[in-house]
Amino acid sequence: MHRSIPAVFREQAEALRSRPMAYSKIGGHWRPLTWAQMRERVDHAAAGLCALDIEPGDRVAVFAQSSVEWVLFDLACATAGAVSVPIPETSTPGTVRHILADAGCVAAFVGGPSLLETALSLCPGLSDLRLVVHGFEADARQQAPGVTCVSLLGLERLGIERNDPGTVDTRAAALGPDDLLTLIYTSGTTGEPKGVMLSHGNIIANCEGCARALPVRSDDVLLSFLPLSHAFERTTGYYMALLFGGATVYYASSVKRLFREIAEVKPTIMTGVPRVYERIYARFEQARNRASASRRLLMHAGLAIGQRVARARQRRDDLSLPVKLGYRLARDQLFDPLTERLGGRVRFFVSGGAPLRPEVGEFFMAAGVLILEGYGLTEAGPVISVNRPESVRFGSVGQPLHNVRVRLAEDHEILVRGPNVMPGYWRRPDDTAAVLRDGWLHTGDVGRFDARGRLCITDRKKDLFKSSGGKYVAPQRLEALLAGLPEIDQACVVGDGRPWCGALIVPDFDALGGRAELSEREVHARIRAAIGRIEDELERHEHIRNFRVIDAPFTEADGLLTATLKVRRARVIERYRAEVQAMYAEGPRRRR
Repeated sequence: MHRSIPAVFREQAEALRSRPMAYSKIGGHWRPLTWAQMRERVDHAAAGLCALDIEPGDRVAVFAQSSVEWVLFDLACATAGAVSVPIPETSTPGTVRHILADAGCVAAFVGGPSLLETALSLCPGLSDLRLVVHGFEADARQQAPGVTCVSLLGLERLGIERNDPGTVDTRAAALGPDDLLTLIYTSGTTGEPKGVMLSHGNIIANCEGCARALPVRSDDVLLSFLPLSHAFERTTGYYMALLFGGATVYYASSVKRLFREIAEVKPTIMTGVPRVYERIYARFEQARNRASASRRLLMHAGLAIGQRVARARQRRDDLSLPVKLGYRLARDQLFDPLTERLGGRVRFFVSGGAPLRPEVGEFFMAAGVLILEGYGLTEAGPVISVNRPESVRFGSVGQPLHNVRVRLAEDHEILVRGPNVMPGYWRRPDDTAAVLRDGWLHTGDVGRFDARGRLCITDRKKDLFKSSGGKYVAPQRLEALLAGLPEIDQACVVGDGRPWCGALIVPDFDALGGRAELSEREVHARIRAAIGRIEDELERHEHIRNFRVIDAPFTEADGLLTATLKVRRARVIERYRAEVQAMYAEGPRRRR
């Protein structure tokens, strides 16, 4: 049998037959699906796809929230030889239409009633789309002319009725490492979505590299809450953790219930974006600011000694006896309640998709929870490098995976080569040639290596802007510092070609004491004072001289955030062009 994702899945299912593979929450209770049950259902669904004339190489969209059904259908597509095309559930109808048309999808799996309504409304303009599979029993009136609609269970029943396991086995056995597994559409922070082609070999190589760097075991439990439509969660939290590590995954019912479900599941591993960890840290900071003077002093001392211990561990320094005793007290009084809220048995968290602020990583390390920050691009499968449990340095994204080569160009752009790198963009030869040159993937990121060979990202090459005074500014770093302030929820830094830096600020009204309780002038004064606290960390030309408060948060749904919650700076500036113009017309303001 050739090495492919279905082959790896079948091997693991045979080895772990009766063990739970994945859990979903149904009627308020966690319901498991064993490896043997998943294998059986995947084969039936794959047989159903074959019976409905889905051919090897056909593109099939997956437009659904992360769930056991998402995984089941994805594996069924791969087993039938089809190419899955994930679409984030938060995508606008225009984006969904673009992806379905550009990929030439002949079928789609749709996760919920509102998503089905969106998909069916687009069918008349999509000549290729002829099959829609939905993950629930839909109303019979929800149909579209010329399109077959069937439930996932109906698809599986069709596969059972046809009773043709030979076709499924033949297709699965015929797959090789060069066959296309998926098209993942990505636009980064700007531009029209492009389909990244990733083969079975690309994903398997990336999983093997990740599995060697991050020890995932068959007794590990993951709680998955990031969208599986994003390459980071799909590769690390699904393919690598499940198919290569044999772990068990619980699919969170919603992000709003995340902390409640962490306490229920008690995960040993979780993958997340920095924003999740930063919110936990922000809650701690808010509690510290609201505490009594004596309690605040205790928390400050505990945090200081915890930070000292975290930095010593990064340097691998020994701790003195007084520091050990002080840290033990801090753990008992300060950090243990946090680790209990996180389930009490976390081995490590993995952070990706955006930079993690070092102080956040040090806070969690002090609490006994290790965050391993990594770096990657969808075009690289996506993981390029990651901190190892035995060698962590916050502010870095770790060493490259063992089967990935990384070097820096003359301008310090990060270049990548390896079996994980995509063959190219779907039907976009010019875009492919622009990023794959001389055998290297040009990432567009700027970085450096530290003395231990760990990669440090300094900024996006295309995000660096120059002020009218000729000074370069790295806006992502400034935005991370601003968003790290308790008073600020989100920030977008502007200043390209301008005499000074400004910012569009979304306040954290909870931290400020409530929207209703504060006047506009008070909100501005509090934010201005908060910005003043980070000025010592900035060069003079990086100081935020003026800002505008934006009441509505930047979201993925309105196109102002990427799937990993990075600010789409160009779109934010365009959306709030009038506010930016008014800010610069007013001129710089001095902090009072």
